[in-house]
Amino acid sequence: MGSRETRRQAIESLIAESEKLEKLFLEWQEGDEPSPDEISKGRREYMSWYTRARPFVPDSDRAKFENMYEGGALIARVKGFLADPRKEYQLYNPEQPNTLPRWQVTFDSFPRKGMVEQRDVLERTLHEGDAIEPVLSDLAEIFRRLPAFIDVLGSADNERVPQPTLTNEADLQDLTHAILRLHYDDVRPEDPVPKRAGRASRVDFLLREAGVLVETKFTRPDLRDKKVCDELLHDMGRYPRHPDCEAIFAAIYDPGRYIVNPAMIEKDLPQSSVLPFRAVIVR
Repeated sequence: MGSRETRRQAIESLIAESEKLEKLFLEWQEGDEPSPDEISKGRREYMSWYTRARPFVPDSDRAKFENMYEGGALIARVKGFLADPRKEYQLYNPEQPNTLPRWQVTFDSFPRKGMVEQRDVLERTLHEGDAIEPVLSDLAEIFRRLPAFIDVLGSADNERVPQPTLTNEADLQDLTHAILRLHYDDVRPEDPVPKRAGRASRVDFLLREAGVLVETKFTRPDLRDKKVCDELLHDMGRYPRHPDCEAIFAAIYDPGRYIVNPAMIEKDLPQSSVLPFRAVIVR
């Protein structure tokens, strides 16, 4: 995970790379016949591009982005074209031009439109502020694996590395700090939020390179659904004052299962935030 500027540069590079591949694929059918090695190389380059581009695609556009590659039985997209870009349509007759298409899959139709649509999706991540969503998705995936991580270290077969002890929020913060350090260079614990009503509040962690404030919650008998929601709503109101805050991520550890309605917190609560917000409840 890189900084916001690094992410922007990566997306811009992917867009430029797609434009070059589009020109190459068009030349395969409109210019001189490419060699099998050239086709194989171009196919590998596109698949490399596709693999590197997918993590930048917001969840709301993921299905569309993938369909522009996959296509289907009725409409061949990029995948269908790359399978055999020089395969001629079986009824094509060069002595009767302009009656039937020459190619089984003509690039200058749906495959080319598919690549344009894919670039449009990436463009929106630059101009609509969606680039922060992949960061929140990455954090969500990381923290959803927290119980599995603890279980592995606590297994009977593992006696060399001690299992983390998680009994309170301080323990959770220490473990969260260590996990974040695996993915980010600039992790700032206990970063201050500008004063409100004469007092300065603090957040658990600031991922300055990503623009995300990370808050941890460790549930207990007196910290259940309503109080967790109240505290997060309070955080939502004060965090936008932080100069480096572009999004909020809340990691809620609930080993005692005090949260009765996780869906309300994970799905409904983000609608109350003026900033992109993601909450993950793990047990």
